[in-house]
Amino acid sequence: MTPSIRRRWPWFLLIGSLALNMLAGGFVVAHAFGPPPPPPGPEHALEHFIDRISSRLSPDDAAIVRKAMDDARPMFVRMQVSREEFIPRLRTELMANPFDPNRVRALFDGIHSADEKLRTDLDARVVDTLSRLSPEGRLRLAESRLP
Repeated sequence: MTPSIRRRWPWFLLIGSLALNMLAGGFVVAHAFGPPPPPPGPEHALEHFIDRISSRLSPDDAAIVRKAMDDARPMFVRMQVSREEFIPRLRTELMANPFDPNRVRALFDGIHSADEKLRTDLDARVVDTLSRLSPEGRLRLAESRLP
């Protein structure tokens, strides 16, 4: 009974080791040959998208898209500053004694209205930029993976 058990045990180890090595190799290959993930944040994600599609656009259309991105940078900075200022203000309100739910509600209302204004401005810029692209550029943009 013991000789047959001894022979089978190394065989299962070999199969298990082979499976784990193939799995690890698959992760290494996928990581090495896959596209790098975009940096975090909306500005970086959009910049990554613009870099990716600019290679498919004509030089004139790519220049229009890149200029629009450069012109929109202050909007992204305002968005980031607004987010960074929100958390300390929320912490202050959470620690206030007595707690005032109306001030917290006003804080949330303020961040929501600021976000809505930024989104509206950004949407207007996107529409303006798209209207300046050539029909071929808009077609290539439509064929690409939109964010």
